[in-house]
Amino acid sequence: MQIQTHNDRVFTVPGFLSPEECTEVIALAEQSGFDAATVRLEAGQQLLAHIRNNERTTAASAAWVERLWGRLRQLPLPEIDGSRAVGLPRELRFYKYSQGQRFRMHKDGPWREDGLVSRLSFLVYLNEGFEGGETGFRDFSVRPRTGGALVFVHDTWHEGSPVTSGTKYVLRSDVMYAPVVDSQDSRVDSKFDSGFDSRF
Repeated sequence: MQIQTHNDRVFTVPGFLSPEECTEVIALAEQSGFDAATVRLEAGQQLLAHIRNNERTTAASAAWVERLWGRLRQLPLPEIDGSRAVGLPRELRFYKYSQGQRFRMHKDGPWREDGLVSRLSFLVYLNEGFEGGETGFRDFSVRPRTGGALVFVHDTWHEGSPVTSGTKYVLRSDVMYAPVVDSQDSRVDSKFDSGFDSRF
């Protein structure tokens, strides 16, 4: 797999999934049923349509998690604060953006599971055939291509630009990290300025 590096926090991987695999994943997501996406704040999950008005769903698929991680682990994922990438969460999330839907500029926050903490956001664009919907960063944007993956450090400002026509599907997960054994600083630093957490 070929990596395209955008800066020291963001890279993309064209063709991470095949078009056929993307079709399978969309079917899995639709079977799960989509609901209005919420935003997680300190006060809890809230529907804030002025910030985020897309739909989301989740699915637990060990087979897909294994397949995705089997490919992702081949990439040069960075060590961060004395910790290394070890896998993905058990549950996958899926986002659906229809015309007029978006997620305004925000940062992702860490997720904890089984003693691990996430440090990287991991997305796969599942389709094309829509207008708009780029993932925008402060000084550049990434246009969705079917099967293309996007990986970036959680506390990176980004947005899901409005879809102006058609429907956009995205697979969303996190890269989980564990302390490196015998590292001089093996403690995972969990003090993030997390902004809005797009997990919900």
